[in-house]
Amino acid sequence: MKSWYATGLSFHEFPPVMQNRRNFVFVLLMAVVCLGQPPGLAGKTPVTESPLYFAGELLVASPAIGDPRFRKSVIYLVKHNAEGAHGLIVNKIYGKERIAKLMQGFGMDPQKATGTLNVHFGGPVNPRGAFILHTSDYKSANSRNVGGTISFTTDIGILRSIADGNSPRRVLLALGYAGWKAGQLRYEVVRGDWSLARATEERVFGDGRGDVWERVVGSSQVPL
Repeated sequence: MKSWYATGLSFHEFPPVMQNRRNFVFVLLMAVVCLGQPPGLAGKTPVTESPLYFAGELLVASPAIGDPRFRKSVIYLVKHNAEGAHGLIVNKIYGKERIAKLMQGFGMDPQKATGTLNVHFGGPVNPRGAFILHTSDYKSANSRNVGGTISFTTDIGILRSIADGNSPRRVLLALGYAGWKAGQLRYEVVRGDWSLARATEERVFGDGRGDVWERVVGSSQVPL
């Protein structure tokens, strides 16, 4: 799988660790019927001639997922195209850590940095790498807008901006990410492993993210 992070920086202290849209469902189901295959096999061949991509959406884990890494997970999709998909789990928090300690862990000079930041489990791939979601009011050469007011960066220099009082309105720091190879995510969605829900700032950055799975399940586009 091609890597989508650019900095190569890793943290050395933490352990690895819309309402329903009938048209959307109709497209998926009709594609399966036209292929003459049951839903569980549809993902092994192209579902539609025009592929469906979900970057900027939330993936909501099915209650049937038993893998503890993904059980009751809500994942913000940063990338989804013909090459594959990558996203960050937004509702699993390791805990709160001092910004100064985080900066030291990434080899930065904290320079009297104060304050704390929640550190999330972003997924099982590259569990010591830093991946950051933030509101798009913060601009940097290495940030890119994913959807709406939510942007993504791997530039750990954002910690210096936060320490200096130039923080985005909201920020989520994750260690690790979740990844899928080409075509795999669409197959899993059709199979029923994941639902899709609209991403909002409150769902991605808001308080009580530990309960966000229960709150988001009811608004998923593809019923569980």
